[in-house]
Amino acid sequence: MNKKVLALLSSVVLTAGMLVGCGSKGMKDGSYKSEFDTFDDHGWKGQVEITVADGKITDAKFDYVNESGDLKSKDAEYQEKMTKVSGIGPVEFSTQYAEALVEKQDPATVDAITGATTSGDDFKLLADAAIQHANDGKTETAVVKAKK
Repeated sequence: MNKKVLALLSSVVLTAGMLVGCGSKGMKDGSYKSEFDTFDDHGWKGQVEITVADGKITDAKFDYVNESGDLKSKDAEYQEKMTKVSGIGPVEFSTQYAEALVEKQDPATVDAITGATTSGDDFKLLADAAIQHANDGKTETAVVKAKK
């Protein structure tokens, strides 16, 4: 019980701190993109793009791209293999993470999707970077160091 209360309290404090920090500056309208600095061991690089209007995220896209410029969510073979192993593929989790960000406006409050938790961690890092650029009004792509 104490762990649940502590976790809830910590979450409230962190969320309030983020809202105060974001609210004082506010996101500037426009499109903002972030991507990892390198491709992963499977040849994919995560990327997020958000659109901000009236200081709110109105659209978000999340996907991975390979060196040829192909999107993971458009790779039918990858979709089939991942779905067989984890019950979900990039077509679904890419859309679900992006929609959750538009709904919640805060990557920290986006729930992990079973079978795509590593992608969820990637998404949160990239979304945070895009939001930071939106707060600063920086329109160049934010480059995020990929975790190894």
